[in-house]
Amino acid sequence: MNLLVDIGNSRIKCIQQNEDGLSGYRVEVYDKSRIAQSLDNLWGELPAPEQIWIANVAGSEAADQIVQWVVQHWHKKPTFAVVEKQLLGVTNAYSEINRLGIDRWLALVATWHKYKSPACIVSCGTAVTIDGLNHQGTHLGGLIMPGISMMQQSLHIHTSAIPYIKDKQAAMNLAGTTEQAVVNGCTLAVISLIEHVLQDLRRVHDEKLKCVITGGDSEGIMNLLTEKFIHEPYLVLEGLALVASSKL
Repeated sequence: MNLLVDIGNSRIKCIQQNEDGLSGYRVEVYDKSRIAQSLDNLWGELPAPEQIWIANVAGSEAADQIVQWVVQHWHKKPTFAVVEKQLLGVTNAYSEINRLGIDRWLALVATWHKYKSPACIVSCGTAVTIDGLNHQGTHLGGLIMPGISMMQQSLHIHTSAIPYIKDKQAAMNLAGTTEQAVVNGCTLAVISLIEHVLQDLRRVHDEKLKCVITGGDSEGIMNLLTEKFIHEPYLVLEGLALVASSKL
């Protein structure tokens, strides 16, 4: 059994890979100062995997803590996935390939492997990213903006009268309270950007375009979009599984 791990900015996601496929998805919200505790919760009862593959966007401090835990508990060293110029039919659009986040790269690889078609790939988490693929598997580039929670927190931090309200339901209209106005405004900013990018991609790729969405906020966002999206909750981990298999 291999263990595949996606370290995001706020959550650790993992899944087991064996000859029958992927199973045992787990997720844990974590604090960078207490990553070991989160790993105890996630992996404390797991048997030692044969290999541990990691996609990490949380920086070197998080990576060091994860390596320390894995070495201490399983006496193995994990392998960290890296961004490449070309892999499994996908071509990276960045001139400095390593500046593309590994999570975005793996999402591109997984999407192309599944659909072999032009695609708009949206990830809604701490940040919102949107990436395009053309009919040849070439990355068209992407956009990045703060996620909904980050936008709300920014307003709370930098103003004196705007509270931060977590988990308040968004509506697609003008609001009658400050709290609702913040939630609606931040959500509509994300929705508007996604739909603007879709319009541009549709002009070129029309009905062949696959619209894929992933990330912790993806279900709430996709329900507000006019376009029908395919929900792929394990997209980064599926890309990581493809990378791990390709390196055997």
